[in-house]
Amino acid sequence: MSLSTLLGASSATLAQVAVQPAPVAASLAAIAAIALAGRVVLGRTEPACAFAAGMGGFVLAATLTGVFGVDLRLALGGLVVTAAIMAWRDRATLAPWARVAGPVLLALMPLLLLLSDRRGSEWDEFSHWLHAFRYLAVNHVLPGGPLVPVMESCCAAYPYGWPLVGLAAMSLSGFSEAMPALLNTLMLALFAMLLLRLAQGEGKVSVRGAAIAALAATLASPTFVAKLAFSAYADVATAFLAAILALMGERLAARDGDEAPGRWAMAFGLAGAALMAVKPGNTALFGCVFGGTLLLSLRQGGWRALLHWHLLPMLALPAAVVLLWRWHVGRYLSGQEMVILPMAHWHVAQIPLILKGMADVAVNKGGHFGLGLVMLALGLRGLIRNRNRLDRLCALAGMMFLGYNLFLLVTYVVVFGDYEALHVASFWRYNTHLGMAIMLPAAIFAGRGVRWLVDRFPVTRKLGWLVLALAMAGPLVMAPHIRFDADPLKAFMRHSLHEAGIAMPPGAVAVVVDPSGSGLTGVFATYEWSGRAKLRSYHSAFNPEPPLAWLDRQGVEWAFIASGQDRMSLSPLNAALLVHRQGGAWVVADEFPYPGGKIPERWP
Repeated sequence: MSLSTLLGASSATLAQVAVQPAPVAASLAAIAAIALAGRVVLGRTEPACAFAAGMGGFVLAATLTGVFGVDLRLALGGLVVTAAIMAWRDRATLAPWARVAGPVLLALMPLLLLLSDRRGSEWDEFSHWLHAFRYLAVNHVLPGGPLVPVMESCCAAYPYGWPLVGLAAMSLSGFSEAMPALLNTLMLALFAMLLLRLAQGEGKVSVRGAAIAALAATLASPTFVAKLAFSAYADVATAFLAAILALMGERLAARDGDEAPGRWAMAFGLAGAALMAVKPGNTALFGCVFGGTLLLSLRQGGWRALLHWHLLPMLALPAAVVLLWRWHVGRYLSGQEMVILPMAHWHVAQIPLILKGMADVAVNKGGHFGLGLVMLALGLRGLIRNRNRLDRLCALAGMMFLGYNLFLLVTYVVVFGDYEALHVASFWRYNTHLGMAIMLPAAIFAGRGVRWLVDRFPVTRKLGWLVLALAMAGPLVMAPHIRFDADPLKAFMRHSLHEAGIAMPPGAVAVVVDPSGSGLTGVFATYEWSGRAKLRSYHSAFNPEPPLAWLDRQGVEWAFIASGQDRMSLSPLNAALLVHRQGGAWVVADEFPYPGGKIPERWP
């Protein structure tokens, strides 16, 4: 894309943005409140570590009350009271947080404002995550149980740690589809603050340095993916918490830091509880970090280090969240989660093909996997030398990289279906969960490199202003890639489905027919029709059956025709249709003209 084309697309995208200050302010307040609550455990540490501990405490309290059907606002009230007490108690010592947070947030403010009116547009947002955020915001209870509404999601049995953070923000501003993207961006801001401290130590934070850290945590990171960060996906939260656990694990293994080991152990357990409550597969990530911490402790202090009582909260708190949620799932949500295949269906014979697929992805994403392999080598050296913090962080990053990818290999063999296993489905996406942990030791190396460069060539200090300009103006120039939800056809389909849901009688059962699309329109329908009509199934380009024959055997009275009207002898061809069965024929009940009145050349 040429610069003139990019600028033209950016102008068109920016013209559609209506800045919403309320969600930005609410997300900032929620992140601050959770971090302040984390100071109960860690009073003098980086904001990122305090946030992870605070999130774990909030998630543990909300899960404990929520599985018994208690209103989640009770746990939210406890969070607010705790944050207020900590803010008052520590009012004289909050200045270090403000000095690092202010410049980083300033550098990221254009991005936050650009995202403030974002709407959902991606597959997994509508298969689960936006359902979960909206459900908590509207009902204030966890799904499951005989007295609460049913949630129309593919994965209602997923834990709710990530949507609970959204609840904390949406309790101030109301439900907003932009909230998850804003919270993801603010977690990246917390991580940028952490990178800044690792790179330069406790020195004065400049706006230029903050801009460099902000870019390192976002666009300059080898594992940054805009569609994961600027959406409702839980991958940023997963990567963030895994990195914080690695940092805490290093301090526990070294018995280093400004807090007592018992406090770090408690914080590790709380951060682990938060990680386990974000996604089911995060158990493997926690196991990698915990196992690496044990190995480092053994290397540092011998076998006696493994008998210390500090191990108890490190395991007990994550286990408490998992056991509580598993008990709830077993009672009310069984069958709504991924399971291990019967042994006869394992893909053992296909392991060489799976490994080849993983290697192909690694070659295509050389920045991340190259850095991971470097950390694997440096980690082995660090485990042997064990001289300083850098050695231990390299060791932990290397062990996480190796252990998690071995876990993914096993998952492709025993969990995924044939197609997903042989095509190593989402292998790159899962590897982004390691990205922030790998960046921790890389930040220390980068800090040394920058200091050497500035000492040798003082003029390079001025490059910081260029980076600041990039951080501030970058979101405006790259608006089409950040606001990918502005796709006019996706917006059209969502609006049309919403209107169709209103047009159908309450409780109607309907299907979506979209033989030219990927099936995304069908997933949209589960969200847009929630509480009004029920989606039975959908037809997409992956279904070889003729759409009319498929529709006739669904046994429904209503259907939304997103594409393929000519194959079904329906008209007009330049509009999506809501059709109703009358006798043996399908009759158009409503029509929704495509953007510009033209049949789209591509379909979502």
